[in-house]
Amino acid sequence: MLENMLIVGYTYIKYTIMLLNKILSWRIIMKKNILGIAIFSCMLSLSAFDFMNISGDVGIGYMNYTIVNNYDTGKLADNLSAELKALIGPGNLKLGSIKAKDSYNAFMVGLSFKMSYIYANINVGFPLKEISSGFDPLAQKLKEKGISDKINGSIIFDSQIGVGITLMKSSPLNIFVGGGLGINYIRTTRDLPGNFISSLSDVTSLKEIRSVGMIGLGADIGIKYFFMPKIGICLDLKDTIYFLPLANQRYYSGKLKNGIPFTYSINSETNTNSGDIKKLIKSTWANNFSVRLGVAFKL
Repeated sequence: MLENMLIVGYTYIKYTIMLLNKILSWRIIMKKNILGIAIFSCMLSLSAFDFMNISGDVGIGYMNYTIVNNYDTGKLADNLSAELKALIGPGNLKLGSIKAKDSYNAFMVGLSFKMSYIYANINVGFPLKEISSGFDPLAQKLKEKGISDKINGSIIFDSQIGVGITLMKSSPLNIFVGGGLGINYIRTTRDLPGNFISSLSDVTSLKEIRSVGMIGLGADIGIKYFFMPKIGICLDLKDTIYFLPLANQRYYSGKLKNGIPFTYSINSETNTNSGDIKKLIKSTWANNFSVRLGVAFKL
């Protein structure tokens, strides 16, 4: 009896192991088949989009970057309304649109890369001057102190990634038209002169730093002429509207006489006499336009 039970048990274990081996073998085969189908599908997708059609260009050009801050007229009206009430008497105050605009003209270098319907490009600008207009409490304070609008060590990164189509692809002259997501970052640095910080006994240097990062949508038009099978010239036009701010900072960095570095940020307040304008800003948008002349190539 015991011998029979052992035989049955052994047989059960044996066939169970055989069944598990078959199941494992079947799963391995299925995984291989699934992997093969996935690879084949990817190959079909690649061939459908013709990803071997790769081109690009690199060159130099001109960039204009403009950022506009629209202010909350309700908050700005509170102080003025109180002053008018005290001077004239009770009443209702309505303010028109209040905004500040900063523009930067820059020499730039850039490149673009296109692979079938997908494209990506990046331009790097080097502005030397800030052109300000409109209402900006902090900028007004600096102007009153005689601060120059010249900036140094400043840089603008502007990029796009999107989809487009190439017209007249088979001819030496072709035109690319595309649109996509734009990403922009600008960092400006302005040295504050000695007479501005002369009242600070322990400070030897002070500079204003501003950094703004935004996301938006834009268009890209590239006109290329290939005088050789793989080499030609290109004129690239790119325009992007930015409406989603990621960062908008303004602070001051300097050094003490003993060499210790420091940074200074203005506290957030709600009145117009404060230097910080963040709580007064209702919305921010920007525009970046660039034109680039360069060398075009095909791979």
